[in-house]
Amino acid sequence: MKKAFLATLGATVLAVLFAAGCSNLGFRTNAGDIAVGNVKAGNVDTYTSAEMSRFKARFLGEVTTYYCENSLNPAKLDNLPSLSSMAKSLKVQVSQRGGNAIVMKQCGRLVDPSCSAYLECNGEAYSIDRGF
Repeated sequence: MKKAFLATLGATVLAVLFAAGCSNLGFRTNAGDIAVGNVKAGNVDTYTSAEMSRFKARFLGEVTTYYCENSLNPAKLDNLPSLSSMAKSLKVQVSQRGGNAIVMKQCGRLVDPSCSAYLECNGEAYSIDRGF
């Protein structure tokens, strides 16, 4: 009986200490930002210039994103952002401008003398009147 009481008391003390010790801990994450970005990008459709001419659309401006890696470290050069993630970044920019359509102009690896690896994507942002 005494052993059971001591075990229960010990477990209670440990639980209280654990709870008190963790009361000031925080949990930070960018999951919310990623989820919002995914939703914004998902609301933007990609069209060609020819397709866009068939819509009643308002031009919102150019959008661009780039990545420059200065390191010659092969590990960093193997971890460049994907072109699809860069295109998604453009779609988020379109959504932030109030648009729902993009015409991709170019997206790929380019040469920049100040970068070991340089990626750039450009597009045109539009707001299409969908007539809803």
